[in-house]
Amino acid sequence: MIIVYNNIITKCYYRGDSFMEANKFIAMVRSVELGSLTRASDELGYTQAGLTHMMNRLEKELGVTMLYRSKNGVKLTSDGETLLPYIKNFIDASNDLESAINDIVENKNKVIRIGAYASIATLWLPVIINRFKQENPNVTFELRVGLPDEIIDMMAASEIDVGFMSKTDKNIFEWIYLSDDPIYAVLPPDCDYPGDEIDMSFFQNKPLHIPTYGADPDILKVIHTSGIEPNISTTTVDDTTVVSMVSHGLGYSILTKVIIDGIRSDVIVKPLTPPAHRELGMIVKSKNGMSALLRKFVDFSKKTVMEIK
Repeated sequence: MIIVYNNIITKCYYRGDSFMEANKFIAMVRSVELGSLTRASDELGYTQAGLTHMMNRLEKELGVTMLYRSKNGVKLTSDGETLLPYIKNFIDASNDLESAINDIVENKNKVIRIGAYASIATLWLPVIINRFKQENPNVTFELRVGLPDEIIDMMAASEIDVGFMSKTDKNIFEWIYLSDDPIYAVLPPDCDYPGDEIDMSFFQNKPLHIPTYGADPDILKVIHTSGIEPNISTTTVDDTTVVSMVSHGLGYSILTKVIIDGIRSDVIVKPLTPPAHRELGMIVKSKNGMSALLRKFVDFSKKTVMEIK
């Protein structure tokens, strides 16, 4: 519980019918560290009589004698030594609670900066952001679309708070899994290929279009692993253009489900054999260092992606 009295925030918890204030524990620990109530009162801004009264009241509330007082100063009793680790944990938890509350108060009108693949920005993020804003109307978003290396660079430069991308060995930041994203064969509408699955050998020496050649490691990895050598277009194009070219009979493609689902076009989509997928998720600089608002958005994104799937 946080109590505000005369504009001073006091951290408390209940014990029976009384309040237990974290400030009292902080003062007690500091008194022991300094070995003196006098020095602790000077450092913490109390009078010596006020700090002495606070310690007496704390011991009364606990029902335990915590401090041994002598002319040489103060030290913990054996009971105090036993309780000290728990007291320090309580102080840390109290500080964490206060920090989280401050984050929420300060972040009411904050901006969440996102980096993402174009496919994720098309299919997932409109749903995630729309639903999140229904619960958090004062939050605004900045969205930047990029390739894997670009999103990592944005994070390194502190230009984004969270990045939506696929898992890659180049990532140096903390990874939060969202979903597997199957990879499919994309064929022209008049392609008369028998069977429900496409063997990778089908693409040998065939014209193949992939988005931004050289910058899509997920699809290139599938191609290289299969050992085939298709005639990959060297034209730099986006997802929509690739699907459009295939729909007009200008070749074939291998694309992920998220890309395909975000583009409506007259193409044939079939699973690959052997099956392939990429792992999609989020990158953040530090899971433990996220603000309360960003943590809330990350958890919300995980939940929403599961619902979308």
